[in-house]
Amino acid sequence: MNRWDLIVIGAGAVGSAALRAATEAGARVLGLEQHTPANARGSSHGHSRIFRHAYFEHPDYVPLLRYATARFESLERESGVALLHRCGMLLMGGRGSAVVRGSVESARRSGLPLDALDAAALHERFPWFAVADDTIGAFEANAGLVRPEAAVHAAVGIASARGAVLRTDCRVAEVTEDGAGVSVVTDAGTEHGAAAIIAAGPWAPLLMPELGPLLRVTRQVQAWVEPLDGTDASAMPCWLYDRGPGQRAMYGLAPDPSAPASPDRRPAPSGRPKVAFHGSDVVVDPDRGAAPVTATDTDAILAAYRRIAPTLAGQVAESATCLYTMSPDEHFIVGSRPGCRRTFFAAGLSGHGFKLAPALGDVLVDLALRGDTALPIGFLSPARFAVGRPN
Repeated sequence: MNRWDLIVIGAGAVGSAALRAATEAGARVLGLEQHTPANARGSSHGHSRIFRHAYFEHPDYVPLLRYATARFESLERESGVALLHRCGMLLMGGRGSAVVRGSVESARRSGLPLDALDAAALHERFPWFAVADDTIGAFEANAGLVRPEAAVHAAVGIASARGAVLRTDCRVAEVTEDGAGVSVVTDAGTEHGAAAIIAAGPWAPLLMPELGPLLRVTRQVQAWVEPLDGTDASAMPCWLYDRGPGQRAMYGLAPDPSAPASPDRRPAPSGRPKVAFHGSDVVVDPDRGAAPVTATDTDAILAAYRRIAPTLAGQVAESATCLYTMSPDEHFIVGSRPGCRRTFFAAGLSGHGFKLAPALGDVLVDLALRGDTALPIGFLSPARFAVGRPN
């Protein structure tokens, strides 16, 4: 019987990081991916993702963010692939914006460099944005974008070179434990390991039905938009605009200078600014996939974008969907599977997980191979939802 030290289910953002970490630790590791790494059906694609450190969401993310960025940097060095573009991150909102004020406070607590800005400074430094006189902002220069497909493939490539086995087009049906370890039932047979990691993204609730009530998979639309003629967007930062209570935040990613031009010398979609709303109420069955982008989707994006950055909001050059897997409080759920001792998971990354993927991969490998981790994940424990506890 074939037996592995560790079986990693999913080879997206977190799964690829876990494969890399497991081979660093010398483990005999098997990766199982039902499609291919960084495929367009999940959450680890789209040419660019934001990374930042002054986190308004929760101050306990900051040590994980610093660690994750350092791991992206080491992945760059080891693979020889450029993964990060430090164009900066700008947050904006009204005078009472929890996003801006929370980011400033997070930076203060953690000693992070961050510029607090009023409307006049925003107008002067970031002329693309049409902000009201009561707008406040915060700018983190040591932030920017990470290239998701490149990061996933780099991690998988390094893990494979160290001996990891990755099987693609292999669907997992069930993960169970017994006294001997973990059994993973796939459409090609059953694999056995001392431990398992489930990093299945939108498919996590299908593999762990007990978490189903906590995880909601939603459809997101992202659009690459041509600036108006005469507008130079090459120096713009990534950004997020807090539109106030009852409205979804809007965010944008800077054009990526590494993106290749098309044969007619037009910028590639990934070389144009990208813009989207954060969050959606459209629930998706991941096996069926998200519905294609419609004119209604892109019209809504453009209408809001024109109010925020009128000279950037020209025509949509390309659009795509991706999936968010939302937790009830929009914080990750990370730890041991309820009722299990050898199965560990990360789920419910809620649209802000890619920047933390290297840290999450390392955490899961620590838990699976050593039984603990030095990284601070207590606030992400599934125990906060009392899942798996008897009534």
